Amino acid sequence: MTLRRIPVVLAVVLACSGLVHLAAADLAFDRYHRPEEIAAALQELAKANPSFARAHVLAKSPGGRDLVLLEIGPEAAKTAKTLPAVFVAADMDGAAPLAAEAGLWLAKSICARADLRADRTWYILACGNPDAASLYFAKPLRRDTRNGRPMNDDQDDAADEDGPDDLDGDGLITQMRVKEPVGTWMSVGAEPRLMKKADGTKGETGVWTLYTEGLDNDRDGQYNEDGPGGVSLGTAFPHLYKYHAPDAGPWPGSEPETYALLKFFDAHREIGLAFVFGESNFCLNPPRAGRKGDADLSQIKVPERLAGYINADPTRTYALAEIIEMVKPLMPPGMEVTESLIAGFLDLGAAVNPLEDDLKFYKELAGKYAEFLKAAKLDGKRLEPAGDKDGSLELYAYYQLGLPSFALDFWTPPEVKEEKPADELTPEKLEKMTNDEFIALGEEKIGAFLKASGAPDGFKAKQVIEALKGGMMDTKKMAEMMKQMPKKPDEGGADTKEKALLAWSDKELGGKGFVPWKPFKHPTLGDVEIGGFVPYAATTPPAGMIEGLVRGQAPWVFEVAGKMARIRIADAKVTNLGGGVYEVKAWIENTGDLPYPTAMGARNQRIPPVVVTLRGEGFEIAQGRKRSLVQAVPARGAQAVTWIVRAAKPVKIEINAETRTAWGDARAVDLGGAK
Repeated sequence: MTLRRIPVVLAVVLACSGLVHLAAADLAFDRYHRPEEIAAALQELAKANPSFARAHVLAKSPGGRDLVLLEIGPEAAKTAKTLPAVFVAADMDGAAPLAAEAGLWLAKSICARADLRADRTWYILACGNPDAASLYFAKPLRRDTRNGRPMNDDQDDAADEDGPDDLDGDGLITQMRVKEPVGTWMSVGAEPRLMKKADGTKGETGVWTLYTEGLDNDRDGQYNEDGPGGVSLGTAFPHLYKYHAPDAGPWPGSEPETYALLKFFDAHREIGLAFVFGESNFCLNPPRAGRKGDADLSQIKVPERLAGYINADPTRTYALAEIIEMVKPLMPPGMEVTESLIAGFLDLGAAVNPLEDDLKFYKELAGKYAEFLKAAKLDGKRLEPAGDKDGSLELYAYYQLGLPSFALDFWTPPEVKEEKPADELTPEKLEKMTNDEFIALGEEKIGAFLKASGAPDGFKAKQVIEALKGGMMDTKKMAEMMKQMPKKPDEGGADTKEKALLAWSDKELGGKGFVPWKPFKHPTLGDVEIGGFVPYAATTPPAGMIEGLVRGQAPWVFEVAGKMARIRIADAKVTNLGGGVYEVKAWIENTGDLPYPTAMGARNQRIPPVVVTLRGEGFEIAQGRKRSLVQAVPARGAQAVTWIVRAAKPVKIEINAETRTAWGDARAVDLGGAK
């Protein structure tokens, strides 16, 4: 082979391997891209746009892959930032390739539009778990959210020695079912391809045991219990971290990828909004409530070191409302005493549920997002996105960073259309009813609705009616709760999601989303059947759908970014009190639709207050502070700051309102008619 032909051959090899570095202009969304391609594309975007884009390699994964973040904005070349930033992470689980495509599309779009990057910084991590994401392109195909760190899952003397095996050679890791007297699974009567847990209360008997497809490679009597992979990065962040979960590391942030992100957030306090693209969706459904915390807020003991300050008895218990009333007289005028403030003051433990004030903006934006999807013609009925997971980045960003944090998914299979009576009550209809209209349905109809909606057995119609009459509940809250309940199995016992996924596979994929059960002679289990859903079928539509799904939904990020808190000085007034003394009053306004900070940010106090200062020469402050701190400014609201100053002769002074996450403002005023 001549030297002249080597570059040509090399190009062919690279093209066949799918690892060609795409030029920014050639980046198309007609296929799923490997993690290495995504990293290269981000690097190419930075190279093509050096005036406003910069690529950062935050870490190298245990599998040897770069964790690349693209910074876009007018301050990309600066170390010290003065503009607020939006942080977007995609596919932290590494099992949602469509989310990574959305992250890449977002990066390309922002680079192409100067208006989107004119006054803020964007940090985009388009593939947050490259080791796990690479599995989508590997053979055999298996779904796993863990990174490439070797892990001794079964605590023997070897790591990663007993993973799944492609026994039938179809290139897929599915399931094995084995008929056993101790089996707990059975086929669904109406659809024998699907499996369900046998319900003994209905006289059902299990006949099958289910395993992941594979062998007992280490001969310990277990199957596939110690496969390759270490830590699931999507649940490896500090908030509600599960220390002893099978896919957990020794501590939150233990992995190079997650540690790098924790360091990044700590170093970049200008981040004022976070988005996480994956499988859950805070844009449709606000962060989940109902988690049980450690503190009993009805029986709070005030520590002795604090009891004297609020005139409380350290030997007795109080309800949270009682403590709020004790604290109110001690607070400065105009400062609101909230539950979150008291919880933080008394160190009542970690917050585990979203605060009511924050749910207001989440719910308002959920309504606007529904309208956004309708305009994009993407509002068809589909399966509910997955719920938020403990230890996720989106929960960490909200609870511990105090940021408005939005998870966003891009696709789930469509719901199976079933004919329902026109008068059947649904959560959507309930939401539009008054309490009296719902109560008028009567105990029997309400009971049937509760049962059909999957309400817990203890949730009786009589209790609901009494709660509505007593004002402890209303139809809107009840509808919201019903929407979050897991869908009940159909009459035949089929799981609603599996039924919809099977219908999608049959209708749209030509059956390629499900492998029919086929007999196989297993070396240790004997006669088994191999089959089941194809990995990724539930989260990853065909490549031909990528462009439409991403282009229709990812721009919602721009809509929310436009609603960020934005601090400005709405007005400033000088009153001459005589004798060279002046009252200076400034109104600090938040022109955004999101609060500064969130209620959770106010509780954890990570987001600093707005710092308001007077600058200039020839004056002194007689009353007021050199650095006045405005702790919070509600969305579309304002707070006043007042000073009394002395100036022997006319001077100009400048009022400055400074923040790291919400822009800020400055305004000059004259004392004594200064020119």
